[in-house]
Order: sequence, then structure tokens, then C-alpha cells
Amino acid sequence: MNKTISKNLYTYSGRLVYNQDGLYEIYSPTTKSTTNISDILYNICYSSNNQIEIKIMKGCKILFNESGRLLNKIDDKNGLLSYHVNSEDLESVIFNNCDDFVDIEISSEILGIDGIEIRQGDMCVDDRTK
Repeated sequence: MNKTISKNLYTYSGRLVYNQDGLYEIYSPTTKSTTNISDILYNICYSSNNQIEIKIMKGCKILFNESGRLLNKIDDKNGLLSYHVNSEDLESVIFNNCDDFVDIEISSEILGIDGIEIRQGDMCVDDRTK
């Protein structure tokens, strides 16, 4: 189901890095600023409305383009907890493009809202062992 979730669209462009704390960040050489992508994904995933539209591009190539629920579930391939949208492995796409320059467009109703409620628990996690 591809539909527009919200008008809260944010674009992040720059070099994607996996920092020493195990978080994904984008460093923009233009603005000389860093955006923590892991925090954004975490806040969306554990919010009461975990709907997301996300597109990741490297140059003209679309690496990921999905709209749906952002889930943090155990990956069948490697057994690690990772982000998925519509059963598509978002985490692997992000990880495999670290140290590259990318554009990430994220749209979610919770973006731009102060005081985002973060719920931890089984609302977002799908561990398939229950």
C-alpha cells in the first residue's frame, strides 16, 4: 500500500557514517552539520504511529523506496535486530552504504512534533519467537 502519510517530509544529504557508538549519522559538508539517522528511525519506530515513507538514493540510483510500518525485527539472514519496512530490510541498505554520499528522504507524522512519545516494547518489535 503506497500512500502519502503526511506532509512532514525531511531530506538529509551527505556522507552516511556508522559512528563509534553504533549509530547511523549523515554528515553534510555543505552545512557542516551532522544528523543522527538512528535517533530519527528509533523515534518513528517506537511512536504510537510508526508509519514512514523513506527513500534512499545514491546519486541517481534509488537504493530503498518504501512506505508502511517501520518495524525493528530479527533479520532472517543474520539473526540481528534490524529496521524493516514492508518486510524490506532497511537496516542492511543503510549499513551497506556507509561511507557513501546519499540522500535520505523521510516522511512521518511524528517528525517535527515536540515531545515525541517513545514507547519501548512489542508495538514495534517482531521477534517471531512468541
